[in-house]
Amino acid sequence: MGFSLSTLHSPLSTRSAAAAAAALLAASLVLAREWTYGPGLYPDSLHYVTTARSLLAGDGFVNARGDLYTSWPPLYPLLLAAAAGPAGLDPLDVAGPLNALLLGLIVFFAARWLLQRLQSRLLAAWAGLALALAAPLAEASSWILSEPLFLLTAILALLRAEEFLAAGKTRSLLAAAAFAAAAWQTRYVGAALLLFLASAPFFRRGAPLRRKLRDAAAFSAAAGLPMVPWLLRNYLLVGAFFGGRAQFDCPLPQVLREIGAGLWAWTQVELPAAAAAVLIAVVLAAAARSAARPATRRPADPPTAARSAALFSGFVLTYLVVFAAAMVSGNVYPTVRPRFLTPVYIPLLFAAALALDSFLGRARTRGGRARRAAAAVAAAALCLWTAGQAAEQARLIARANAGELDMGFGGPRWSQSETLRYIRENPLEGMIYSNEPRLLTAMHNRGAAQYGNLLPDAQSGGLPEENAAAGQQRLEARLAGAPDGAYAVWFQTAWRDNLVGYGAAWMRVSPSLETVAAFDDDGGIFRVRKEAAPRENPYRAALRAAVAGQRVGESRVGGPGFDVSVRSGDLVYVKQPCTAADVRRKFFLHVYPADKADLPAARRDYDFDNLDFWFRQYGVALEGACLALRPLPDYAVDRIETGQGAAAANAAGLVESGEWRVESGAAAPPVESGE
Repeated sequence: MGFSLSTLHSPLSTRSAAAAAAALLAASLVLAREWTYGPGLYPDSLHYVTTARSLLAGDGFVNARGDLYTSWPPLYPLLLAAAAGPAGLDPLDVAGPLNALLLGLIVFFAARWLLQRLQSRLLAAWAGLALALAAPLAEASSWILSEPLFLLTAILALLRAEEFLAAGKTRSLLAAAAFAAAAWQTRYVGAALLLFLASAPFFRRGAPLRRKLRDAAAFSAAAGLPMVPWLLRNYLLVGAFFGGRAQFDCPLPQVLREIGAGLWAWTQVELPAAAAAVLIAVVLAAAARSAARPATRRPADPPTAARSAALFSGFVLTYLVVFAAAMVSGNVYPTVRPRFLTPVYIPLLFAAALALDSFLGRARTRGGRARRAAAAVAAAALCLWTAGQAAEQARLIARANAGELDMGFGGPRWSQSETLRYIRENPLEGMIYSNEPRLLTAMHNRGAAQYGNLLPDAQSGGLPEENAAAGQQRLEARLAGAPDGAYAVWFQTAWRDNLVGYGAAWMRVSPSLETVAAFDDDGGIFRVRKEAAPRENPYRAALRAAVAGQRVGESRVGGPGFDVSVRSGDLVYVKQPCTAADVRRKFFLHVYPADKADLPAARRDYDFDNLDFWFRQYGVALEGACLALRPLPDYAVDRIETGQGAAAANAAGLVESGEWRVESGAAAPPVESGE
């Protein structure tokens, strides 16, 4: 971090420099995580970004779809707009660096406070590293979410409150109130901070009761009144102070179990045995050195460690109680997400560091051999845990840049989307229907269009037994109210997309849609044409031909599978009846050309063309059957090998495959349809 143990108790400027080094490291780790694909995007993130755009456009607190912004307080989108507006940037582009900066500020103020309070050089070094390397804080800051702003304002409020309890200065109390107000205007659960700090003046020793009552009233008014207009606005608009929310069933035992599991997960460390041994040796040596050369300087008039530890522990308890109550009320989420617990991370670390500092001090001055040994073991455990945080950070950075982490609407799936790239280069106007309208509100042409949901009102949980309304009919019913010239944008996202009964495969052949651009592995853009001439649906024709028995092979995995035939240049896969499990497995397809020179250059070393695919890319559910039409190459084919592998497997994971030969010297021959 750029400082040594001997400098931790030197003048304030040195401690500030050490804290700044820790802050820089923390922010750099977040930026490194976002280097390739940018920050993660929850659905909440899209509301923050599009509302910030509306603020910049002068439209107030609404998102790009015209929905009122009430489910979250106003401060975070205001900050996004303020950061993006002066430079003429888009809030989506500034949110990632902004959250990294906020985390840097959190670590700076927290580390500087600890470096001023802790007497053990070893413990001070650990605390700075523990803050800089904290994987939970980096995770919460790697998404476009309000957590970093909430953490910063909450920590500053607690530090100013601790200063007030030590010295009784009114300006410290008002500063704490200002930061607490900002925290509440960032997240509704910030009410826990107000409730706790409003009671803090009553724990100040030596002050008369009248003074305590006055301070509590002053804090409550300064911290609570700025939020009142927003709460009244919400109530007048949607009839609820905290915005309209979906209801969930969250029993208290479930909530407590999930909170406990989330807190316990912070203690889990995986380290190679050799590295652990080296770290233990280093820690023991540092602990001995620290015990031999105790610090002699203390900050001027410090608050007692017990009072400070009680302050931070009290906030942790209050936050968890308020959060659990909110969860049980059913107005938050159906499960406790790890990021919801990050507000207690630094207060817990503060309380633990102060308690350990006191213990290590007693071990140095009047402790026996057993106490000194316990101090060394505690110090070793701390450094091992911190090293584990560093290892976790490195692992997550590598996985994030390799595209292996789920980043919601971020990550490689969306940054590499051909459909999104086409829309950015060719902005759409007017009405746009999509299976991911929230994604388009953030990633499209920044509010120049209106968006509608292309999914059916009630999505099927599986392929229906009676499928008369599925497929093309279901799609046409969904498009019946769409104006002529509207767009339909479909993103291939998961195998479940097929279970709604239609997708990009259906849209390519819909008589009501013309294809603007279609991408085999991604989806496509289509335009509504109400007067378009009817056309034969190739899926129906292929199904009739397959039912008539025109097949040339079978693709199967451990039992009866898809019948396979060749029709009009397409490889046709049919299974009837069909269930959701039948379309989860990947299809492997290897095409061997009659002339190896026809292969793409990258495939010539393999002798075959690898055309593996997922059912969602080319398949539909139709009349109780699963049907896929996979286009074949236009060169002469010698033989084709195909089958299904286990979920997410490639050809190497194939269990069993069908194989047949197509006449050499000709492209895949058509099969008579019987029409």
